[in-house]
Amino acid sequence: MPNLPLRQVRVLDFTRHLPGPFATDLLCRLGAEVLKVEPPDGDPTRWIPPFDGDYSALFNLVNSGKESVVIDLKKSEGRELVGTLAEQVDVVVESYRPGVAAAFGIDAKRLRAINPRLVHCSISGFGSANPRSAHDLNFVALAGLLDLQRDAQGQPILPSTQIGDMAGALFGALTILAALLEQQRSGGGATIEVSMADATRALMPTAESLYRGTHHTPESFMLTGALPSYNVYQTADGKHIAVATLEPHFWEVFCNAVGLPDLISKQYVESAKNEVFATLRTTIASRTREEWERIFAAVDACVEPVLTIEEAHERLGDPMESHPLQRNFPSPPRAVPRLGDAFERAIEIARIDGAERTRLERSGAFQARERLKKFIAKTADKLRRI
Repeated sequence: MPNLPLRQVRVLDFTRHLPGPFATDLLCRLGAEVLKVEPPDGDPTRWIPPFDGDYSALFNLVNSGKESVVIDLKKSEGRELVGTLAEQVDVVVESYRPGVAAAFGIDAKRLRAINPRLVHCSISGFGSANPRSAHDLNFVALAGLLDLQRDAQGQPILPSTQIGDMAGALFGALTILAALLEQQRSGGGATIEVSMADATRALMPTAESLYRGTHHTPESFMLTGALPSYNVYQTADGKHIAVATLEPHFWEVFCNAVGLPDLISKQYVESAKNEVFATLRTTIASRTREEWERIFAAVDACVEPVLTIEEAHERLGDPMESHPLQRNFPSPPRAVPRLGDAFERAIEIARIDGAERTRLERSGAFQARERLKKFIAKTADKLRRI
C-alpha cells in the first residue's frame, strides 16, 4: 500500500446510492480502510444498469477499493457486531433518513457511547430535524439554483449532474478530515451532520453575492448568460464552442481571432449587448467547430469546444486517472468489492472467534441474497420495452 495520508484510518461505511459512497470513496482514495456495510440485498446501486463487469458502472466508480460485509441491521446479531466493530474504527458514515440510523442502532448517540473517539457523520437531505424525503433535483430547486438556469422559453433546465448530492459528499468528506485532525490533537470524537440542501446553497457564492448586494433575485448575470463575452455559441455543424473571455485582454485576443476587432471596445457596453450577441452568433455559425478549434489552438483566449463525454474520454483520457486525489496521492488500481466478501475481515477487526463467531454466523444476519438484483433487472427490462 502506498504511503497515503489516511492509511491508518478505518471507516465503517453504512451509505448507499451516491452521496455517501462518493464521500467515503474520497476517504478510500486517501488510503483509509473502508468497510462497506451492506444489507443482504446489497447497495441497490450495485444492480442498476449500465454494467461494467458484474456490477453497475456507477457502483464501481464510487465503491472500488472498499471491502464489503453483509450485515442485516434488522437482526440483533447484526447490531451486536456493529457495536463491536465501532470500538475498532475511527469513522462511521451513514446516509439514512433521520431516525432510521437510531432504529438500526448505528446512530451517533449509541456508537459514540461505545467509542468516544469516534467521528460519526450523517449525510441526509435536510439534517436530523427534518426527515422529509428529497432527491438532488429538489435540493437545487430549493436553493434557487434551478431558477437561475433557464432555456430560451424561460423554463428551468435540469442539471446534467447531481449537484446537491456531490456537494453533500464533498462537505461530508471535508468535515470528516477536519474532525480526524481534531481527534489526533485532542483524542476526542465528533458528531457531524451534513444537509445536502444546505450544502447546495453553500456552492452558490456568486449568485448569493448578487442577492446580498441587491436584495433581488438575479434573472441573469455575468456567469449565467448575460454577457456576450461569457457564453456558448453554435457552430456551422450544429456543435458549440464555449467562450469565457471575461478579462479585457482575453476578449481582445478573441475578437481579433474571429475577425471582429470593432467589438473590442463594446465588451461591457450594455446598449451594444444585443448587437454584439447577434454579430457573434452569425460569425461563429459561419465555421465548423473543428475550424474554430484550429483557429483558437494558436491563441490563448479562454475558448474551448463543447465536447461530449465520449469526446472528452478520447481527448483527455479516463477521468479517474486524472482524478485530483489520484494525481496528488497516487495509488494502484482498486478492486470492486463483491457483496459480502469481507465478512472474515469484519470478524478480524471485531476480534471475534470461537463459539461467538459460530453463533453469529448461524444467526443468518450476514448472508447475501439477490432478490433486489432480480427485481431491478426485471424493472430495467420493462423500461427498455417502453
